[in-house]
Amino acid sequence: MSLVKTYRVGALSTNCYVIQDSATKKMAIIDPGGISAALDKTIKDLGSENFEYIILTHGHFDHIRKVKRYKDLTNAKVVINKNELDFIFDKSLNLCHDFGPKALEPFTADLVLNDGDIINLGKTRIKMLHTPGHTKGGACYICDKYLFTGDTLMKNTMGRTDLKSANIKEMANSLKRIGELKENYIIYPGHGDMSSLECEKKNNPYLRKALNDSNIY
Repeated sequence: MSLVKTYRVGALSTNCYVIQDSATKKMAIIDPGGISAALDKTIKDLGSENFEYIILTHGHFDHIRKVKRYKDLTNAKVVINKNELDFIFDKSLNLCHDFGPKALEPFTADLVLNDGDIINLGKTRIKMLHTPGHTKGGACYICDKYLFTGDTLMKNTMGRTDLKSANIKEMANSLKRIGELKENYIIYPGHGDMSSLECEKKNNPYLRKALNDSNIY
């Protein structure tokens, strides 16, 4: 994979990403939670027909709000963890009722993944890891040397565990699973700045506690 572009979208400054396979130039969008003029230009410049997937780390409104728009623009297949399907339709789960827009353009998932499933973006293998805690179907995606962590692991912190379907014990297990990965992945989170797995092992108090089997709160 040769390209990762970041777009900050929406009122909560969600990180939306475009990734590209270097061999075939095929692309995917990760978490289109809002409209981005820069993303629109990327799609126009690189060709909407080259976008194969819209990949979702989880189903909160600030990560899925504009899935329908970008699916219409690219005809890409929507990818989600099977445990997160309810979030597409349930406004109490996706938080539209509590925090977000009352209207969310409906869409359907085209590829529903289980833990460990792999999809191919050109010659790039993308592996989904089920990492519940922030939501019951939260997922991270490994693509070559990159790890897209959504709202599970973020620079020096983690996602909230006080929302519907969140679970602090599951979050601890998910953080430990990520921390035990062998590669020093470049971390692209759902919010905030990028990091690396080694940096997070050294500096992230929640990840350090999870790896030590300590209470993360």
